[in-house]
Amino acid sequence: MENLVDRRTSPARPKKSAAEVENEKLRRQVERLEKELARNKAALEVLGKASALLEMISESAD
Repeated sequence: MENLVDRRTSPARPKKSAAEVENEKLRRQVERLEKELARNKAALEVLGKASALLEMISESAD
């Protein structure tokens, strides 16, 4: 039975402080938001290039 101890909550494993838990949560959130920002910047760049291309096509058709 001694081998069935849940080591995640056993006294041998020190609990993280509230500040450490919050820091980990915020780091994950920052990482996710940085990826989202990079994706949005890339999409905005593509839209800008597409707009410029359409404008060039429009001007050459006139």
